[in-house]
Amino acid sequence: MWDVLTRREQDIAQLVSEGLTTKQIAEKAYISENTVKQHLKRVFAKTDVSNRAELVQLIWSAVDNRKGT
Repeated sequence: MWDVLTRREQDIAQLVSEGLTTKQIAEKAYISENTVKQHLKRVFAKTDVSNRAELVQLIWSAVDNRKGT
């Protein structure tokens, strides 16, 4: 999954998986909330998910697979 995302998209996805809101991500990444939303649109399209919950599930699944569980 990670190989299809840019480094910035990976960073945004990671922050989503930590439960941060769009506003919190924007503040932490020093970007606007609109930029966060645009990144998320691209992440959703590239990973074939429809929302944050599906993205988090995909990320956790990828982490579990790397750990061998």
